Amino acid sequence: MKELTFRPGRPHDGFLRYPHETKASRIAIIIPACKEEACIAPVLEELLAALDPAKYIVAVGVNDSSDRTAEIARQFRVCVIETAARGYGHGCRDAIEAVTCVAPAVSAFVFFAADGASDPRDIATLVAAHERGAKMVLGARTTRRSNWAAMTFPHVLANVALGLWCGLLTGRWFADLGPLRLIDRRLFETIAPREMTFGWTIEAQVGAAMLGANICEVSVHERRRIAGEQKVSGVTWRRTFSIGCRILAAGWRARSRFSSRAAERPATAARPVVAQGQSSA
Repeated sequence: MKELTFRPGRPHDGFLRYPHETKASRIAIIIPACKEEACIAPVLEELLAALDPAKYIVAVGVNDSSDRTAEIARQFRVCVIETAARGYGHGCRDAIEAVTCVAPAVSAFVFFAADGASDPRDIATLVAAHERGAKMVLGARTTRRSNWAAMTFPHVLANVALGLWCGLLTGRWFADLGPLRLIDRRLFETIAPREMTFGWTIEAQVGAAMLGANICEVSVHERRRIAGEQKVSGVTWRRTFSIGCRILAAGWRARSRFSSRAAERPATAARPVVAQGQSSA
C-alpha cells in the first residue's frame, strides 16, 4: 500500500494512503468526517461495494477528530487525510487536495455523508446528469416525501427555506441545500470555495448559479444516520438558529463575491440542464 506524506507546514499536515493509481479520468467521492468512529466502517463498506473501482476513487477528509475515525478509514481502499481544523469545508478541501495528488485526472467531485444518511445508489443518478452536461448536480431531499421522516419536519422546512434563499440571491430556484451533490472539477476550481465551516455548501451553490453554470436537481434518498456526532440538525433550537444565520450570511457573502463576475458573464451563457423528470434550478 502506497503512502504519501505531505510536507510539514501545509494546512492539512497528515498522511494519505491509497493503492496503485492510474492516470485515467475518474469521479472522486469526497467524504468529510468528524468524529464518525461508530459509523465510518459500515458507510465505506456499503459505498465501496456499490462502486466500480475503475470509475470512482474515494477520499475521506477527517477533520478535528480525537477518536478512531481515521484509523478505521485506513483499513479500506480509500484515501485518508487528517486535519486539526474543525469544519465541513476543511474536511472536503483536504480530501480533494489529497485525492488529486494521487489521481490528477479526476474530472468531478461527489460529496457524500459519513454518517450513513447518503444512499450510494444515488451516485449513479448524479453522475448520469453530469454526463448529460450538468456541471453541478444537486441532490434534492425535500422533493421526496419518504425522506421527511428521516430528516424531521423542521429539518425539511429549514432546507426548503435555504433553497429559497439561494433563489432570492441568484434568481435560480432550488428545492434544497442538499449535501449530496456533484460538482465538475473545473467549476469547483473556478468557484474556489472560501467558506470552511457551515457556509461551504451554500457558497458553491450560489457561486455556480451566479457564474451561469449548467445546474440540475435530482431527487435523492435521505436515510436515518447510523451514528456519529450531529452537527447541524437535531441540535438545540438556539444552536439551529445560530447555524442558520451563519449559512444565510455565507450565502450573502457568496453573492457579493460572485456578483461582479456574473456581470461579466456573456449573455449567451448555457441554460441549466434538466434531469429527466426533474425541475430546473
